[in-house]
Amino acid sequence: MSKLWGGGFDKKPKEKAVLFAAGRDVKELPMADSILIPYEIKASKAWVKMLFEQELINQVEKNKLLDGLDLLEDKYNKGELKLDPVLEDVQTNIEAFLTELLGEEIAGKIHTGRSRTEQAIVEIILYLKEFNDQYKLKVMELIKCLEGSSIKYKDALIPGYTHHQRATVTTLGRVFDCYGKEFEKDLKRFEMWNLIEEVSPLGSAAGYGSSLPVDKIKMNKHLGLKKVFDNEIQAIAFKGDAECQMVFNLAMFMNHISSLAQTLIMFSTKEFGFVKISDEFCTGSSIMPQKKNPDSLEVMKAKAAMCHGYLMSLLSMMKGSFIGYNRDMQWSKYAVMDAITEIELVPEIMAGVVDSLEFDDKKAKSDLSGFILAQPIMEGLIMDYKIPMRIAKIVVEQTVKISDEKIVLSDLNKVLKENKLDSQVSQTDFNEWTNLNTIIKNQHK
Repeated sequence: MSKLWGGGFDKKPKEKAVLFAAGRDVKELPMADSILIPYEIKASKAWVKMLFEQELINQVEKNKLLDGLDLLEDKYNKGELKLDPVLEDVQTNIEAFLTELLGEEIAGKIHTGRSRTEQAIVEIILYLKEFNDQYKLKVMELIKCLEGSSIKYKDALIPGYTHHQRATVTTLGRVFDCYGKEFEKDLKRFEMWNLIEEVSPLGSAAGYGSSLPVDKIKMNKHLGLKKVFDNEIQAIAFKGDAECQMVFNLAMFMNHISSLAQTLIMFSTKEFGFVKISDEFCTGSSIMPQKKNPDSLEVMKAKAAMCHGYLMSLLSMMKGSFIGYNRDMQWSKYAVMDAITEIELVPEIMAGVVDSLEFDDKKAKSDLSGFILAQPIMEGLIMDYKIPMRIAKIVVEQTVKISDEKIVLSDLNKVLKENKLDSQVSQTDFNEWTNLNTIIKNQHK
């Protein structure tokens, strides 16, 4: 535990939570193209197999190229494959490695019929597909956590808020169910990415195809993406769509995460006090001994804002491209990679926060007094005494005006009489309208 803080903590903060809050303050990011090495190797293997099937290389050349790519993959997995910045990009580096290993007579054939442009695009598609498939599982785990908490706290009464003010009564379980349902929508957006953007560009060359007999269908059989392009110009000209769609999905998800984070932060303050966030997801102060700060949740809000920025950068890069490939499109990978780096741990951290929350039933119920039952009382007048809604609302508003801290039956009946309404509410009906459990039961249809 850090010597700057933590002496008053009951539990040691989780290492992942501390690193999550620290961000890149004390950690450097890898080169963008070094992240793409395994995807370049995978795409190159598919390309080699297609070249052989199209009789553009022979069996010996195919085997040597595949063996060379396997060797490079093994070196990468061992951390021994380093990119040379002089060679400009991952595509050129991989071909240079193969040339050094196999000689130009064989390695010089791997680029037959293809362009670095389509290579760069397919690498990002494969990278995003892998991330998306893994992230969907993380979001599903978060949804499962919220579903469990919605059941756990289904009877945990708390105030419901509008305009940051107490409005009516609800349950903490209903709040968690709300966010779980919203994350289900986000999950559908991540699933939609696969349907729309999981398209192989290989075979489109630099955007206008090749006169060589390359076969996009055969190649993609080895690559394994959902679809191939229908128009070779479109496959290249709109590089960045997949990145835009991914970061849009992340920005929407992070908006909802940010809302949940802010809600839990507010609920955990002394002013609210409904929940306590575990020490495992808090940090302390370097000067204030009493502080336990919900940093894990606070940085989620910052990361949501950063996703907005990355999305705007991507949209701006794409908005005015002349037809065909342009080098400015290459900068799209930095935005999408930075977005992914910022948010990859978010579902796991949020699930940990929610799962370890402590609920203060006594404090929550103490905040259910006052005029928080005004709406159920009005609705009781409508249902049981057949008073028109607009009149019932005026009656309750006038009752609130003359009441001290809460609506009492005598004041309500007094206002009914002053408004020349024949109805006088019975104590039995009033008790039923203001019974918290009855209100919750009636709300959750």
